[in-house]
Amino acid sequence: MEVVLHLAGYCIETAAKKRYEMLVQKLLNEDIEDENKERELEFLLEFLKNANFSELRRQGFDGSREMRVKVKREGKDFIIEEI
Repeated sequence: MEVVLHLAGYCIETAAKKRYEMLVQKLLNEDIEDENKERELEFLLEFLKNANFSELRRQGFDGSREMRVKVKREGKDFIIEEI
C-alpha cells in the first residue's frame, strides 16, 4: 500500500490527518463499502500513530514548500519519497 499526500503550506503530519479525515467522511457518507478506502484509512492511522513526524519535518517535509509525497511501508519503516 502507498498513499500520496499533498504538502501545501502544512507539514506531512497535517497532510496525513487531512487525508484521513477526508476518507472517514467519504466512508460515512457512502452507502457501499470500499475496501481500497478502508485499507488506505488503516494505513494512514498506522502512519499517524507510528511515524516520527519531528524527524520527517526536519528532513524537509515541513510544508515550507509545496510538494507531493508518496508514503509506503517497508517492513516496520515508513518510506517517504517526493514525487
